[in-house]
Amino acid sequence: MLRCMKPDGRTAALNDNLFVIRRDETTFILYSPLNRKAGVINRSGVNTIARYFEQETLSEKEADYIGLLYENRFLNKTGLPKPIFPDNYSFMPHEVTLFLTSRCNLRCRYCYAEAGKKNEDMAFETARAAIDLVAHNAGLAGLPQFTVGFHGGGEPTMAWELMTETVKYAYQVADDKGLDVEIFAASNGMFNEKQRDFILHNFTNLNISIDGPADIQDYNRPAVNGAGSFAVIRDNLKFFDENDFSYGVRATVTERNVRRMEEVVEWFKAEFNVRYLHIEPVWQCGRCLTSGEKAPSDEDFIQYYIKAYEKAEQLGVNLIYSGLRLDALLSKFCAAPGDGFNVLPDGSVTSCYEITEKEDPKAELFHYGKYDPEKKTFEFEQEKIKRLQQYSVENIAWCRDCFCKWHCAGDCISKVFDESHSFEHQGSSRCKLNRQLTIMQLEKLITNPKNQTI
Repeated sequence: MLRCMKPDGRTAALNDNLFVIRRDETTFILYSPLNRKAGVINRSGVNTIARYFEQETLSEKEADYIGLLYENRFLNKTGLPKPIFPDNYSFMPHEVTLFLTSRCNLRCRYCYAEAGKKNEDMAFETARAAIDLVAHNAGLAGLPQFTVGFHGGGEPTMAWELMTETVKYAYQVADDKGLDVEIFAASNGMFNEKQRDFILHNFTNLNISIDGPADIQDYNRPAVNGAGSFAVIRDNLKFFDENDFSYGVRATVTERNVRRMEEVVEWFKAEFNVRYLHIEPVWQCGRCLTSGEKAPSDEDFIQYYIKAYEKAEQLGVNLIYSGLRLDALLSKFCAAPGDGFNVLPDGSVTSCYEITEKEDPKAELFHYGKYDPEKKTFEFEQEKIKRLQQYSVENIAWCRDCFCKWHCAGDCISKVFDESHSFEHQGSSRCKLNRQLTIMQLEKLITNPKNQTI
């Protein structure tokens, strides 16, 4: 038994920045995330490091080995800076995402928000106040720009007049303050010609949801009347390609189509000029609970994502899964732990894109403010913001000994809380996906001849 390995574990923490991951019976990955170093060692190397940390007397050969680890930056004489926010971090958002409407022109079989079950639009006054706030904060912070995004809830382009009025106002504020403004949207891509032309000339970038070829897309994401959505979205993406507009694609994977991920990558490469292809397994919530749509098994998603990833590398496609971020050092998975300023149609403020309804039990944590039309300002609950900020990964005991902690950064806390049925972070089924896929990337890193290994 290796001295540092847990009896039932494949991985173990040697210290807070050095991890050992079993590859096979004789070799292990030694990984130092903050040093950006990975290498291969044997059983003897693992045990030597364990003896060193336990302050046991080392032989001359063992001492030389430890010296080599310092020389190659697997170990450090002093502590390394960690990618965390300072303790005096204050809430001063310079980005806002507006959920303009709960209406939607699709009835996707897995929609987390069950878009279209309500018919509620944001008041322009609310959108205007949100833009004023983030532009003011950007100026106070000495930033060159502020950001306005559109998301849903519902499909933001369904509130088209409100969207165009909001965009024009954002540009007006930017001009008045001498700032730049970034405009983005997450959309289902069901635009008419007038809409796509406006987006082309006024938006910085776009993230469009389309799951793949017509048979996959039309089954997963039908229109309200049951008709397919593929043809309209394909035409719009072709239009953006012809005009060299920057957009990315989000595809959702279900049990039904998980084995086709590699094919989907090839298809997107052949059809479009996407800047990135973002693939996520569906999460069992929302309309999944009534449609019967199921998530792929962990084993299937891992197996077929790896095949898709290798195909993407061959084709030069930037393939993304949100829990796989070896190239980034982060303390927060997203803006939900205290930084997200997202305004819902009724003026409520949520830090998480997925918590859109006040009836959701998780709204108690994630909803932390509301627009007050009488005072014409947003009122925030500072104690809730502070509570959310504590979900930064350095404060999460569950993640303490995980080699992925500075990459997935505790993962999506909304999904974590779905499984724990509490506000305690106890990991989720995605932990397995994140770890196994990160190991896949580490293997690629250490087998690259340009990288130094020990």
